[in-house]
Amino acid sequence: MDLITFIHELAWPDLPYEVLQQARRCLLDTLGAGIGGWQTDCARITRDFVAQVFASRGAQLWLDGREVSLPGAALANAMATDSLDIHDGHSLAKGHAGATLVPADLATLSLAPSIPGTELLTTLAVGYEIALRAGMALHTTSRDYHTSGAWNALGAAAVTARRLGLGSEATRHALGIAEYYGPRSQMMRGIAHPTMLKDGSGWGALVGVSAGLLSQAGFTGAPAVTIEGLEVTALWNDLGERWHFLEQLLQAPPRLPLGPTRR
Repeated sequence: MDLITFIHELAWPDLPYEVLQQARRCLLDTLGAGIGGWQTDCARITRDFVAQVFASRGAQLWLDGREVSLPGAALANAMATDSLDIHDGHSLAKGHAGATLVPADLATLSLAPSIPGTELLTTLAVGYEIALRAGMALHTTSRDYHTSGAWNALGAAAVTARRLGLGSEATRHALGIAEYYGPRSQMMRGIAHPTMLKDGSGWGALVGVSAGLLSQAGFTGAPAVTIEGLEVTALWNDLGERWHFLEQLLQAPPRLPLGPTRR
């Protein structure tokens, strides 16, 4: 299936049962991570920053109620989700998609008059698959280990493009904008010096949602090389047939003792 058809025309009945179940599972898992992360200093500082700098209408800060812009909500809610390191991941993409895609999917709900739950989950599955393949393509073409925001921004752009109903060229521009402006921060620096920087997913969400809105307004971007580059063609040839989304790794809950333990 070609990329534009996959983003805009894939429907709930087209999804394999396993993909449907994975979408439900990842949505609930990511929301749980976001709710838990909401209490961290990282999340608090970010949402207060967003409430001040991105004050607008269209979306809300989770568990807060303050209304902000769509990109602002995506940023703050993704930062909360990313703050505890308990969200889902993918071994080949070497990072995390859900921390960006669930906040982006929910932040853009106001762009359409009525979104059924099936469409919410279908869009989420589409965003995951685009993001994961973009991540694998980035690792194929770059020697640096970039944070997840460098590639999950493309998934958020795909989600926003679908929500906006962008045309073929506008969708390509949205993906190109997201790739170009995506936070290509070096992952090993964040590992060597633990801070609130985290994995770049919040900024990936901000960039991806913004890319869709910019493209709708006529802003143009260069083609996304992680999608259209000749060296990554093989990663996209089976789009719609093979689902890397099904390879998502979810954190297992801690195993609690069933009874008194012996020393």
